[in-house]
Amino acid sequence: MSSLILMIQFMTRYPVPGAIPFSAKYFVQGMKWMPVVGLLVGLPAALVMLIAPPFLGSGLSAFVAVLILIIVTGALHLDGIGDTADGLFSCRSREEMLAIMRDSTLGVNGVTAIVLTILLKYLLLATLPATTAAIALLAAPLAARMALTWHAATAEYARAESGLGEFVNQVGLPQARSASLIALALLTPILLFMPMAWPLCLLLLAVTLTGTILIAVLFARSLTQKVGGITGDTIGATIELCELCTLLIFYLFWKHLS
Repeated sequence: MSSLILMIQFMTRYPVPGAIPFSAKYFVQGMKWMPVVGLLVGLPAALVMLIAPPFLGSGLSAFVAVLILIIVTGALHLDGIGDTADGLFSCRSREEMLAIMRDSTLGVNGVTAIVLTILLKYLLLATLPATTAAIALLAAPLAARMALTWHAATAEYARAESGLGEFVNQVGLPQARSASLIALALLTPILLFMPMAWPLCLLLLAVTLTGTILIAVLFARSLTQKVGGITGDTIGATIELCELCTLLIFYLFWKHLS
């Protein structure tokens, strides 16, 4: 339970009481609980999409839902995708890319990545029916945080100095597999509420989990080639990319298969 509390405190802005030491032990143990953290992140946004459309309309409700996702996470992962875009698209050397990613100053590539991420989330949610959008808002943060465990398990930390890398390098396939099983257990009953036949719901489940894992692993391998591994920023970027992937999958299933 301590490891779960630590991850909620670390990955969200929920005011969870308790002074849990930020140690490698609790960090590694907590990685399997990432899907639970994701579910907690998506829950208030999903409630907005269920309750608000009759009063605000689908567009404004989608805007509020995306805003809630940002508030609950403190824009932590948006910062990650912004810094990652600044570094990777700088076309510099490995050391310079890592230095740019660490720099708190946001460049044009980072701003563009953040704006496009928010805009695409809004457009996808505003297009979906309210119930489908609400389920997608539960599924996307859940699956994305499951996927980050694969991102961490399949690559080394890019920087040699001590810090977060000491913890990330201890995350392996056992934590990723445990997170995947928890994600499967949580996501299966959620998707059964989708307004489509249950075989399609199971297909949606398989495509969502497989797709996000593939993105996380392939992104980690690409980063290993470019900058020698992953960083805290690329973990945030992975979450944002996998959330977008999940929302897009829901849109395509609703558009073409429902």
